[in-house]
Amino acid sequence: MFGKKKEFEDTEQKSLLDEWEDDEENFDSGEKKKKIFGKRAKKSKPEKEKKEKVPLTPAQKKKRRKRMIIGGIVVVLLAVMVLPRLFAPDILPVVTVAEASLGSVQQVVEGSGTVQSEETRTYFSPVSATVDSFNLKVGDTVEAGETLLTYNAAELDELYRQAELTGSAAAYGYQDSITKNNENVAEYNRSTAALEIINRQLDEEDDNLDHLNDRVREYTGYQGDSSSKLASLKEQQAEGQAAVADLQEKQAALDAASTALSSSTLDPASEDYKKLQDAVTVAQAAVDQAAPAAEEAQAKLPELEKNIQAEQDNYNNIVIKLDEYQRRLADSQENKQKLESSKAEEEGIQSSTDASILSSAAKNELAANKNLSDLNAQMTKDDITEGKEGIKAEFSGVVTSVSAVPGGPAAKGGELFTVASNEDVVVEMSITKYDLEKMAEGQTAVITLAGHEYTGTVTGLSRIAEANAQGTPVVTAQIKIDNPDENIYLGLEATVSVNGQEVTDVLVVPTECVNSGQDGSFCYVVQEDGTLVRKTVETGLASDDYTEIKSGLEFGDKVVSGGITAGIQEGIRVTAVEG
Repeated sequence: MFGKKKEFEDTEQKSLLDEWEDDEENFDSGEKKKKIFGKRAKKSKPEKEKKEKVPLTPAQKKKRRKRMIIGGIVVVLLAVMVLPRLFAPDILPVVTVAEASLGSVQQVVEGSGTVQSEETRTYFSPVSATVDSFNLKVGDTVEAGETLLTYNAAELDELYRQAELTGSAAAYGYQDSITKNNENVAEYNRSTAALEIINRQLDEEDDNLDHLNDRVREYTGYQGDSSSKLASLKEQQAEGQAAVADLQEKQAALDAASTALSSSTLDPASEDYKKLQDAVTVAQAAVDQAAPAAEEAQAKLPELEKNIQAEQDNYNNIVIKLDEYQRRLADSQENKQKLESSKAEEEGIQSSTDASILSSAAKNELAANKNLSDLNAQMTKDDITEGKEGIKAEFSGVVTSVSAVPGGPAAKGGELFTVASNEDVVVEMSITKYDLEKMAEGQTAVITLAGHEYTGTVTGLSRIAEANAQGTPVVTAQIKIDNPDENIYLGLEATVSVNGQEVTDVLVVPTECVNSGQDGSFCYVVQEDGTLVRKTVETGLASDDYTEIKSGLEFGDKVVSGGITAGIQEGIRVTAVEG
């Protein structure tokens, strides 16, 4: 600042001097120095005495006034242009700040999804009969308990009578076979029951063998891992001990060299004495070089010994477990051999009794008649009775597919129609990994569908991510509509706003105030004297607007929002402006 002032004065004076020299050729150097620099021109006394005072001419008076005016201008310029620069206050950079204050943070997840039914039921025909009454089409609504389809009643009565006759015939044939082969059947049934038990036990033993083999392989792997870890720890221990021993060896060499030097009777100026000194220097350098590694190793050795002991204990426990599983494996293999022996014995009994019970044709007839009897009994008790009652809606909903035709045949087990509930409905919304961490089951939501607003609850989050149309992995969230009404339309798109996690009465700052670096999150804070400092912070819950500060800031701190511009850095003084 002062250098610029001096340069300004020199420039102004030089310009003025040039101007005066152009206007007045006879202006001597003494007068110039006197007018410009305030110094008196030195002249000899005799010369002064020789000069007589002569009155100034009008031209000389005019030139004198001109010089006085120019001098005044110079003074004014100095006052106006230089002095303010000397005493003007510093201009500080301006930053926008916000205060750290108590407040609340709530995360909100916005999105959209498709309305789906949470309960869908496909109805199948319980009998093979002709459809009598049915008039549903896709998109129709049904009420719980409403009869949706009926069968031809006369046809159902005929089927009922046929079932009775078929059951009687089967009963006669079965009774005849039982009477003739009662004893053989009893033995056959016993051996069959025994074989079922043995087969079941063999299956269980096979599962047990698989389990034990898996455990043996697993603990064998554990044993190998523990052995490798133990070897690695011991290797680290050996390296540390070697580093300590190396330092001790080098220290011994230094001690020997120092002793040789101190006990030497050689002339200090001799070459041999200098060699002893060089040996001490070299030995000292070797000690200094080895000391850090040895000290670090010495510090780690106790922990290594502790870890080695812990891993040795772990290894011993693994060996004990492995031995136990191997013993149990041997017992299981022996038990399986016994079961296989019993199975072979019972199969022999079953084979001999089977040959004496019935011929192959008679046995097939017995099985066919029994199966037919069971089928007729089931038709009588369940299918035909259910068919006479018709197909009723189990819940209110919307018909989504139709296969039945009025007057057409319906096959037993054939699909008739499908109804999706419009009372238990959800919105399936895709969310990215960034929103997934904000959502949890049980959170509330607001759902907007076709101009109507509903409340909702997050009931499920898929555990499998799938790529969307842009290739981004997304997870499907299910938001149950708590208050569905007649305005619900399945398959339509609805907008969803999920109220995520929330904290209240915590220290918060605007989210834009929080910066991220390699060492974590930080904020720039303007202190009372205007100094800009950087503070590392621990953040909690964050939303688009505010972020919770768990540590690093205090209530009322003035935090820079939106980062800092180029040229502004920690340690400088700034002017804080509330944003």
